[in-house]
Amino acid sequence: MSNTLCIAGAGSGKTHKIITESIAKIKNGGKVLVVTYTTSNQQELRNRFLAAFGRSSDRFVVKGLFSFYLEDLVRPYQQVFFPKRIDGIFFNERNPHLKPGSTAMLLGRKEQLNNKQFNPDHFLTKCHTKAHTGFLAKLAVRIMKATKNSAAARLGDIYSQVYFDEVQDLVGWDYEVLKSLSKYMKRPITCVGDFRQTVYETSFGHKSPQVAADKIKAFNSMGFKEDVLVFNRRCIQQICEVADTVHAGTYGATKSAVDLTPEEFRSHLGVFIVKQSDLDGYINTYDPIVLRSSISSGKKILPAHARCCNFGKSKGLSFDRVLILPADSQMHFVLDGNTPFSQDAETAQNRMYVAITRARYSVGFLVPDNKVHGLRFPIWER
Repeated sequence: MSNTLCIAGAGSGKTHKIITESIAKIKNGGKVLVVTYTTSNQQELRNRFLAAFGRSSDRFVVKGLFSFYLEDLVRPYQQVFFPKRIDGIFFNERNPHLKPGSTAMLLGRKEQLNNKQFNPDHFLTKCHTKAHTGFLAKLAVRIMKATKNSAAARLGDIYSQVYFDEVQDLVGWDYEVLKSLSKYMKRPITCVGDFRQTVYETSFGHKSPQVAADKIKAFNSMGFKEDVLVFNRRCIQQICEVADTVHAGTYGATKSAVDLTPEEFRSHLGVFIVKQSDLDGYINTYDPIVLRSSISSGKKILPAHARCCNFGKSKGLSFDRVLILPADSQMHFVLDGNTPFSQDAETAQNRMYVAITRARYSVGFLVPDNKVHGLRFPIWER
């Protein structure tokens, strides 16, 4: 059975696919590993499996990406480089090897020492007991090479199927990990994700692939068979069509699988412009989730009772109604669909796609009053 890349658009049922296939494997005596990035998705997978299978099972294993790297690829074989036990991970929000507020490298942090041995201060914290998350994938690759891919062989003996979820957020060295595993594991790997929803990065540096097009090419070069889920089970068709224009011409059209809209939502369906002067009225009328770029966005204009969520935090969630506060880099998408994003604005583009596709029945874009005329979406009126 070949390795598979499943490109699963928002609301397409990727979790349902993983759960149903896993249960079928388990019923046939198999054991499944699912590796995913966010803690919210880890919990969602466990909850969905419990609901579908009726009980928990030690044959369905869910691990965070960094825990997987440490527990399965690094620590069992770390003696080839570092004798002191690596007992945990240190989450990096910035590159730990750079001087604070600078691009200058700290002394003694290069990957290799003068004697060509690997430098523990490059991969580990000062106490040498915790691995930097930003360099954990690189460490896993170095260890796998030194041990002739023993970890890949071991994983193939333990699991009958391995899934990597949220692969859109993987970059650089993560793909080197996938390359080794896909080449040397005896069992198939299924990678699932939507490159339109890349809002995180798992490591530092400029190693390719970084952008969506290069990531898809990397999977093709590794021989992954491509499978595309085109049906959206969350959003009505009007929302699907607007979401598709965020990455116009790059992906195929999305089809809504929503057959019935509850009566209480039928009076306000689709995508709208909301004037800033009508902000309070819109929130009081529909109580939407307000999606924004950061906790400070809209702070001066939003009413205290508004329910808010940042773009990144909203990934994987669903809401009946959404009101989006576009960042400056996203406003052209609302104002001018012909030139929505600059060429280097992939993050802003992806966050807009994530925000739109959180909504089941309606999406509002908040726009200053002096810019609302002549736009491509209808203006909401009280």
